[in-house]
Amino acid sequence: MRINPKLYAVAEEVEAVETQEFDGRKVELYLMSQVSGVKEEFLLTKGQFAVWSSADGNNYRVFLEDGYYDAVKELYQQPVNKIWVDFWDTTDNVSKKFSRFFIYPLMLVAIVLCVLSIALNKQLGNIGTYIIMGVLVAMFIGLIFVNMFVRKKIMAESTKSRGLIQDIFGEEKYEELINTQKAYMDEYFDKLQPAEEPVEAEALPEGEKELEEAEVVEENNENVEAVQENDEVQDAQVEETNKDNEKEEK
Repeated sequence: MRINPKLYAVAEEVEAVETQEFDGRKVELYLMSQVSGVKEEFLLTKGQFAVWSSADGNNYRVFLEDGYYDAVKELYQQPVNKIWVDFWDTTDNVSKKFSRFFIYPLMLVAIVLCVLSIALNKQLGNIGTYIIMGVLVAMFIGLIFVNMFVRKKIMAESTKSRGLIQDIFGEEKYEELINTQKAYMDEYFDKLQPAEEPVEAEALPEGEKELEEAEVVEENNENVEAVQENDEVQDAQVEETNKDNEKEEK
């Protein structure tokens, strides 16, 4: 799945702190401090301590805040990242499948009906205008329901991926890592805003990783949401990437 392709490109001349290869694919880990502007754009603005990127949907680069990487490095080891790569693949397939079988057909039907209404405007009169409005409203409602269904499917896959990660570490170790992750995030923002109420950090898909989701991310307990990037961050990221992919396919 293509994610933040421009971000992927900016690390072209930077040496990764860790490179993982499996199944003919590659995941490279970078520190945010290695690339100018990444920390400001994703951490300070969006609260993401880990950001995934891919230009081809096959190889990935993950940018992590320096201290965060040291604190929960185990959450980004190869077996865990393989699970998230599989998640991105599944997300991409789900998105393309529903675009192909629902979104595109809906748009085609709407266009055809609108063209017919315009062509028959003289015969239909004001009825043609009502037909066009009705078609557009129906299409809009249809897209909302399709989008909700797709997000539900993605959420289910995200939950499944976190379950697989928990199996790798065992329940006790997994909870320990999640608590360490959340504690680091809270402490980081406490230091940034000592005089204000601390900003609540978002958990990443590797901790919700790295979605808002995102927001697909929105119906789990605090510990589950924390795993590697906040579900909300992941959903938003997945949704934004899906929209970019749909525009490119058009």
